[in-house]
Amino acid sequence: MKVVKWSKLLLVAGLVACGAVSAADYPERPINGVIAWGAGGGTDTVSRLMTPIAEKILGTSVVLANRTGATGAIAAQAVASAKADGYTLMFHAENPQLYQVLGLSPLSYDDFEPVVLSVQGSTVIVVPKDSPLKSYDDLIKAAKANPGKMSVGISGVGGQPWVTSMLLKKYEGVNFNSVAYDGDGPLITALLGKQLDVSGLAVGAAVQYIKNGDLRALAIMKNSPNPALPDVPHITKLNPAFTDAMKASGFFYGVFVKKGTPQPVIDKLTKAYKFAMNDTKFMDYAKMNGLDVIGLTGKEARDFMNTWRSQMSWLIFDAGAGKNSPDKFGIPKPAGK
Repeated sequence: MKVVKWSKLLLVAGLVACGAVSAADYPERPINGVIAWGAGGGTDTVSRLMTPIAEKILGTSVVLANRTGATGAIAAQAVASAKADGYTLMFHAENPQLYQVLGLSPLSYDDFEPVVLSVQGSTVIVVPKDSPLKSYDDLIKAAKANPGKMSVGISGVGGQPWVTSMLLKKYEGVNFNSVAYDGDGPLITALLGKQLDVSGLAVGAAVQYIKNGDLRALAIMKNSPNPALPDVPHITKLNPAFTDAMKASGFFYGVFVKKGTPQPVIDKLTKAYKFAMNDTKFMDYAKMNGLDVIGLTGKEARDFMNTWRSQMSWLIFDAGAGKNSPDKFGIPKPAGK
């Protein structure tokens, strides 16, 4: 019996030791990176800017591939189905925090660990450059005169362009005809081709097109101006009814791994991507594109995501756009509600 007992103890010790060695040697081969949104969009651009810099610290390559569809749920499922070993990274935005309420997927960020939340940004409402809509007021008047007929580009249910359209519905009483695309890049292409009347885009994805005169900005979905587009009015200046909603507004981008990934592996990835975020090239990009570099990790990142989920889930549900009550998933109401 003692021999058997000691054998079991030695086996356990050996497994622990192997795990430690494996984490210490990580990464031993190239890493796969799954980008949840299409080429040219905000998530894609930020991910591809950070990763070559992070590779210098990791000492290996991160092979990036876009895996789009279902508001990023296809990418999330792919990473959730992979091994929790740090060799499959997910580059995503805020969307998984709304999957359950919207009935898109049983997944949420509870099923993943944040490596780092890199940036937070805001959405800008834009129209094609030749649009007859010269202002936000023009947009609202036209939408009310043509209920359900004006086309709004969205990146799927739960994406920021869709959330923006739902906020306009709630606070302005307007309805649009939603047309789905795989992220900001395809949305921009559609707007440039005059295939859409209006859309909400990440400021970082749209700013150069706005400055070049290829798109016209009508409003920033924020409680204050965005430094990258100082001449574009913020939504609460145009309609104060949006004030409370804008406290939970905007999006965030981050790098994630499957829950259960060894902490030493997460720590190595965090070190590499925080190094990338502090690079001058990345900081300059963020400033030029109106993005706030937040660099949240661990508990701070988790608390930030859960607060965002609480605020936005209840906002969407109260607006009548959710399929499930946040209560069903134990999502608390925001403080003061």
